[in-house]
Amino acid sequence: MHVPFTMDFRNPLGTPWKQHWEDCLWLMTEAEAMGFDALLIQEHFFSEDGYSPSVPVFLTALAERTSRARIGSYTYILPIHHAAQLAQETAVLDHFSEGRLDVCVGAGHNPAEYLAWGYSPKTRPSRMEEGLSVLKGAWTERPFNFDGRYYTLDNVGVYPEPFQKPHPPLWVAATSPPAAARAGRHGAFLHGASIDPEFHEAYLLGREEAGLSRETARISNPWSFTVTQEDPEVVWQRNREHYQRRWRYYSDVRSGMGDDELNYGLEAEGNDLYRDAELIGTAEHVIETMRELIAPMPLTDIVHSGPAAGIPIRTEGYESLKAFADTVLPELKSW
Repeated sequence: MHVPFTMDFRNPLGTPWKQHWEDCLWLMTEAEAMGFDALLIQEHFFSEDGYSPSVPVFLTALAERTSRARIGSYTYILPIHHAAQLAQETAVLDHFSEGRLDVCVGAGHNPAEYLAWGYSPKTRPSRMEEGLSVLKGAWTERPFNFDGRYYTLDNVGVYPEPFQKPHPPLWVAATSPPAAARAGRHGAFLHGASIDPEFHEAYLLGREEAGLSRETARISNPWSFTVTQEDPEVVWQRNREHYQRRWRYYSDVRSGMGDDELNYGLEAEGNDLYRDAELIGTAEHVIETMRELIAPMPLTDIVHSGPAAGIPIRTEGYESLKAFADTVLPELKSW
């Protein structure tokens, strides 16, 4: 089992921006030292608390500050980027990291991000489909030509070529069976957010349609972990505002797009809203919960979602992550 680490870089407390970003990058470099396999940078736009506003800047910083862990996007919102430009940007990052880059793209789930670019959210599937074809073609074909609904490219050459051949590992983020199937058909790995067997089967069938084996697939799912010796409900009550802010964002934007609520399969420990989205407890509780939860799933990666924004990064956030790395991480990586 591979275990990447991510965090959302949100700044709800209004810490000076550079200090806040330095704190986030510091924790990510600490995560490399703790043994996490990859460090993943998220992307969103127009968030007042600065929800991970610049994938290439933060990935460049991580490429300079780390040496072992893979680094990657989690996730470029492909339909609101020009796919050929993104191919060039990520080729540069691939060289800068000396081949440690993974690229994840997704359709996004915030209607405001589409509307700001003048796109209808209803075009998500078709823009994603075409964007994936352009991204892969621009990475690998010189010159590259494409004539589609959204792109017309004539003798385009993307330079430099990617450091990794034929291109960096491609992941697609998805939360529904049709989106998972698209990831499989394009030969990508799957960054999922679903425990539904139909979701995973749709992806694997898509890979088979593309002539790829199930055995070579990689599938991830994220969870929010807090490893502690404290009473979990004391931790929840202390950080409830931060935990609920994390999940309210996803609930609001997904509702606006007409997407289903996310479900991570955890049992609610109380009646508080979103309590069932946070796994809080001792290392033993976390390990046994995860062992039972993922047993029926074909996962190869478990993504640690990082401390909820607002939890002090260099104290409580670090301490929980270090406890996870010392006690839970070795067990997960042995699965």
